[in-house]
Amino acid sequence: MASKRTRSDAFLAASNHWNKKPKPHKEEEKEAKPKDVPEVINISSDDESITEIKPKSSPIKLFYNPSYHENLKSKVNKDCIKITDIVGSPELTETYQFNFNVDLPYFLKFLDKSFINKRKPITFITGSQLLDPSFEETSEIKSKFNISEVIASLPNRYASHHTKMMINFYGDDLEVVIMSANITQIDFIGLTQMVWRSEKLKKGKTTTTRGKKFQNDLIAYLKTYKKSNITSLASILKDYDFSSVTVELIASSPGKYDIDKDEEIYGYGKLYKTLQEHDLLLNNTDKSKKYNILAQTSAISYPISIEKWSTGGILSHLICPLIFGKNNFKLLEPSGSSFKNHQHQHNYTPSIVFPTVDEVANSNVGYWSGQALHFNYTQSFIHKNYYTQNLKPYLKRWGSHQLITGREKVMPHVKIYTIDNGDNFNTLKWVYMGSHNLSKQAWGSRKGNKFTNADPREYELSSYELGVLIIPEKDEVIKPVYMKDTIDEVGVLPVRFPFRVPLTSYSNDDLPWSGKVDYGDKEDSQGMKYNLG
Repeated sequence: MASKRTRSDAFLAASNHWNKKPKPHKEEEKEAKPKDVPEVINISSDDESITEIKPKSSPIKLFYNPSYHENLKSKVNKDCIKITDIVGSPELTETYQFNFNVDLPYFLKFLDKSFINKRKPITFITGSQLLDPSFEETSEIKSKFNISEVIASLPNRYASHHTKMMINFYGDDLEVVIMSANITQIDFIGLTQMVWRSEKLKKGKTTTTRGKKFQNDLIAYLKTYKKSNITSLASILKDYDFSSVTVELIASSPGKYDIDKDEEIYGYGKLYKTLQEHDLLLNNTDKSKKYNILAQTSAISYPISIEKWSTGGILSHLICPLIFGKNNFKLLEPSGSSFKNHQHQHNYTPSIVFPTVDEVANSNVGYWSGQALHFNYTQSFIHKNYYTQNLKPYLKRWGSHQLITGREKVMPHVKIYTIDNGDNFNTLKWVYMGSHNLSKQAWGSRKGNKFTNADPREYELSSYELGVLIIPEKDEVIKPVYMKDTIDEVGVLPVRFPFRVPLTSYSNDDLPWSGKVDYGDKEDSQGMKYNLG
């Protein structure tokens, strides 16, 4: 009989199982049969010559995940990125690592030995002390590596430095990496993670509109730290050519902001202004076109507003009104009915992708992955009301019973937001990928929890966050792709998705995972139990 274990016991025990070859699940053996498409498209011109069109590749990539059975690893990891691809090159001469949670010995083992031999500089930017001088391990690390740290200033106990970015120098060249992963074993072994990488950027003048916008936004974001060495880094970026960058930067940084008055703006205000600049805000009154809005995160936090027993959420009462705020961007009054009325008025369906208890238990590493998923919907009347009013009706499963994306059995730490073109997710207007969860610390809120004033123009932020917004070029559409990064269609920008769309609704028996719940005798894929005692 299995003994009762705490969460920590379960996570530790599961971590010892990850590199064993698990028995393949029956559903893993099934594979959705994609339509056969050629690797290139041959187009005949008027003179009958043949032109090869190189397939476009997804701007965001999946990180390699080793937790699947050996005979599936190459299939599910096609076109995926390894952390050694990013920091393991001997050509890497200096790296700045912005992150939330860092296992320092784990990270250092991926670096080339030249970081020891040549004392190449490494700088960590986090929200708490990483190099604690009282630890013997710190002295050993600093004796081998040229390592330093910057501790970001946080305004309150709920704030965090949640940004996950690398700025890597290769001699005179530069690479910017924005991702969803902490630098820990669970993040790279047991969780679904994604990454955007710039090309190797050379010194020069940025000539494209999007490239210049990204460059300016990144420099401005770095300056918000108000730390001398990060400000110096920002100044260095002015000398580089960002012309090849086509994504928009969506950042959050602690402070108070006004959408109408502030030139540099962050959080939901930045998302709003960026969509407005690209004419992507909506005011749908066409009842023949039904849009789909999707939010997929690894954490769902406290409601953004409360009135008596009525609650308002980040997706339901802020982001959805923002997306349909072309003519009138107002927060919705707290309640489930105000959100339903807004859906009816603008003819859209919202969805929140979050793993069920069974999905976590049956994942490749079992309950161990649950430590990265945060959702409390049982411990107070407010939590319960928020769940019932504005979350439960819209919850969708992470995976499916077929091997379609290659991440069905790997729980998410990535965060994705998107809206379709009213065509049941066949094409998408834009896609966000980054670190923003469904929390007011990440996206922003008016001070306090009361509705009082529905005007969202003035708000405040408490956390550092970073992500990229993918917007198609003119006469181009975005299409989701699975198990690969490319698509062979003219005028199509593929975006790799780790979950399938259209989405699968929760069954009547499904419950979202919560680390605040004791799951009794229910065993996971590793034979472990999740008990709070």
